[in-house]
Amino acid sequence: EKFKSAQLERVVGSAVAHFDGMTGEARTVTSGGGISRDVLQIYAIIMLYALNSTLQTPLEPFLVEHLMGKGTAAETTWGQLQSFQRIAQLLGAVAYGSFLDRYGCRAGLLLSNIACAVSFLLLANSTNITTLFLSKVPLLLSNPYLCAQTAVSQLTPEGGQRIVAFGRLATAFTLGGAVGPAVGGRLGAEGDYYFPAKIAFVGSFLGVAISYCVPAKMERDDARTEPLVDESGHGGQTGGPDAASGDAGAANNTPAMPWRTRVWTILSLVGWLILLKLVVTTASSMTFSAQALVLKNEFGLVQADMGLVMSSQFLFAALVTGVLLGPITKLLGGRARPVVMKCLPMIAIGYFVQAVMRSESLGLLNGLPPLVQTYIFISVSMFNMMMGFSMGTSLTAESTQLVPKDMKGTVLGLEHCMFSGARVVSPTMGIFVLTHAGSSMLYSFTGAVYAGAFVVWLIFSKYVLPSKTADDIEGGELKIKTPDAVELPTKPVKV
Repeated sequence: EKFKSAQLERVVGSAVAHFDGMTGEARTVTSGGGISRDVLQIYAIIMLYALNSTLQTPLEPFLVEHLMGKGTAAETTWGQLQSFQRIAQLLGAVAYGSFLDRYGCRAGLLLSNIACAVSFLLLANSTNITTLFLSKVPLLLSNPYLCAQTAVSQLTPEGGQRIVAFGRLATAFTLGGAVGPAVGGRLGAEGDYYFPAKIAFVGSFLGVAISYCVPAKMERDDARTEPLVDESGHGGQTGGPDAASGDAGAANNTPAMPWRTRVWTILSLVGWLILLKLVVTTASSMTFSAQALVLKNEFGLVQADMGLVMSSQFLFAALVTGVLLGPITKLLGGRARPVVMKCLPMIAIGYFVQAVMRSESLGLLNGLPPLVQTYIFISVSMFNMMMGFSMGTSLTAESTQLVPKDMKGTVLGLEHCMFSGARVVSPTMGIFVLTHAGSSMLYSFTGAVYAGAFVVWLIFSKYVLPSKTADDIEGGELKIKTPDAVELPTKPVKV
């Protein structure tokens, strides 16, 4: 039936999506290979949001120093400002899903862009550190990327076209985020740290205008075209949200476990892997949060240079995740476990090299010109970033391979929640170490965390990781050892 449906779509061709201005409804969505106007509008909103939100990023350390004066207090306050902003965004994300379910994606996009505009307006008029903190409060009501993901999932059919649409959404965000820091750094080079915020304020209202053109009601195309029989020939679900997310029991026709039971089962199977990734992610986030201060205070980067560095790192991250991640992973061994085994010591060495470079007693490369030292330091940071992406992806792959099929989504959600919490506290922790112990100690600490993680992996992985995963066993049937030594298949027996 799927094959016949696909052939019919090729014969009929792509439907042209358009907006009904009277009712605010999408009459149809693209079912072929083209991109509907509604989806293009979502891409434009996200690109504009990424541009607006990163214009001020390279200037914030300078703005805090401008408001408080030079010294440890300003650096500590900047770390607290980052943590405060992430807390606001994290708390807002908790309730945003329910808001979207009730009021729709257009309402979410409108609210998000209005909240951003208010935030930038307060920022552009902040005359002290208190009003600067207050400018982050409206971000509680802003989550454009979640709105865009939800809208794209409703405007595209399930399967390959939706995957491509999500990839294009990430590309749109990357393009905006890569341009923003460079432009913002250049605009603030003359000492006006508020001008980029004023531009972002205008840009946010442009996002409001585009959001208003998005259809108020979106019909999921795959909900009416997905057949009632899945590819395996079993009675299946229609292509709704539960089927797309792989909710427990939806795909396997098994009773859903209580949430607490699912979490406990996951932690008993892969809890130490999640903990390992959480520890190294927190350490990396500490150094990344403090990097701007290191580059400003120790390497003498000015506003425009800071913007160029941030834009370059944004583009490099996109290049790694979009192009280089696969070849790098294959070069390091292909499978998750050998990749993790090789990445951990390489990242540790990278951080130790940066620590030695910033050590006053050792002073590695002190004889080189300052500009060359800066390039080497940033290059090592990008190398650590590249290895970190490969290692993090491999750890996630290993975690999802070790749990039953109907728990893979819960693993990813649990990781996302834990890592979001870690990124809330890591800026304050990183800048605390930087201001009280110096940059060399900060990078030494992070290197030691990765070295310790490597030792733990080297010693314990062969004892706690099974020799076979769900992907290794033909048919995907993974048997889990219970305390009573009873083997429980995670898939029902086919009758």
